[in-house]
Amino acid sequence: MSDIALVREKAWQEFEQTGLPTTRQEEWKYTSLARISSVLGEAWWKEAAASDIDQATVDAYAIPEFDAYRIVFADGRLQSVTSGFPDGVTLNSLSELLEKDTQKAATALQWNVQAPLFNAANAANSALARDGVCLCIAEGVVLDKPLYILHIASNPGATHLRHGLWLGKHAEAHVIEHYAGDSAEAGLTHAITLVHLADGASLTHDRLQTESLHQFHLGRLDVAQKRNSRFISHAAALGASLSRLDIAVALDEAGAECTLNGLYALAGRQHCDHHTQIDHIAPHCTSREHYRGILDGRAHGVFNGKVVIHKDASGTDSKQSNANLLLSDKAEIDAKPELVIDHDDVQAAHGCTVGQLDENQLFYLKSRGLSDEQARQILTRAFADTVLTGMHSSAVRRFIEQAAFAKLPGEIASEIADELNTAAVPE
Repeated sequence: MSDIALVREKAWQEFEQTGLPTTRQEEWKYTSLARISSVLGEAWWKEAAASDIDQATVDAYAIPEFDAYRIVFADGRLQSVTSGFPDGVTLNSLSELLEKDTQKAATALQWNVQAPLFNAANAANSALARDGVCLCIAEGVVLDKPLYILHIASNPGATHLRHGLWLGKHAEAHVIEHYAGDSAEAGLTHAITLVHLADGASLTHDRLQTESLHQFHLGRLDVAQKRNSRFISHAAALGASLSRLDIAVALDEAGAECTLNGLYALAGRQHCDHHTQIDHIAPHCTSREHYRGILDGRAHGVFNGKVVIHKDASGTDSKQSNANLLLSDKAEIDAKPELVIDHDDVQAAHGCTVGQLDENQLFYLKSRGLSDEQARQILTRAFADTVLTGMHSSAVRRFIEQAAFAKLPGEIASEIADELNTAAVPE
């Protein structure tokens, strides 16, 4: 049996033995995946049919006026790749590796039951993934412009994607994963990304989820960092009926730094769950985490951020915050920041807030001639921008802002979204 066949067989056995996580498990207490099997059927993993999309469709979903290496997937299959990568950059699709280099494909499909936030759905992804991006950047190479990976879901059924990003010593890159679609039929996007950063490597990773409200979305980001490496994440969850994103970061060697920023803007009956875990394993590492949520209608948000400071992680510096803005008295948030500290010589703090718009700030703005709706929209925009202003790309930031405000109620929200859209300029 080949390496890849063995990996897939063992992964499927793990999934069959355990099944999808349930609300009886602490890490899934507030998120039930029963809706996936009830809507898609017991064989919820059944693959979506292949589809071809034209350039006009790609442009309709893509970030406008954004200069980047572009890779497009439609319903889980590679459609196109921009050429011209600099020397030292190797990019393969998973489908290509499955045909030509099964050993590398097996590495890309690795899974570990001991990994933080692991669940059997991760094993199912290893067994079923047929495509994805495998990017290797050699030592000292700096990607001259961002890599933009656009996924478009248009057909019912499931798509299983697996990406791998490997950066050599002192290599640098900016990668954007964008999951989009407006299908009127139910489907599932199941995507896992593995990141390996060597000594001194630096990766900025933006993850945008703007899928149809008929779509389910399961995502995972695994990051392993070596000495003095740097990882910056911006995760924006705006679409899907039900979505869950797990981010697990291991600061394995001294001097590693990570920053996790997130924004979730929900309306109607959307459900969105973010679980993160940062493991400070080595000494003198730094982590920062800042997630913000805006919830309207009967939306339900879940945030669980866990920082684990291990016994040898002296000199750790960690700060975490989560703030949530409820625009409706029917919206709900379950938030749980956690700190687990096994060493005394550390600096660590966390905090969480849940509330509505400040009445004093509203009064101040209205006293300056703004309507109640205008004042509310300005404060909501300012609340969201707190986690977006640090984004590397202004084009990506404007796209997120425009998409977030387009879904919020009120004419002023639409005007802000239009304003952001027309204000876009090339990078």
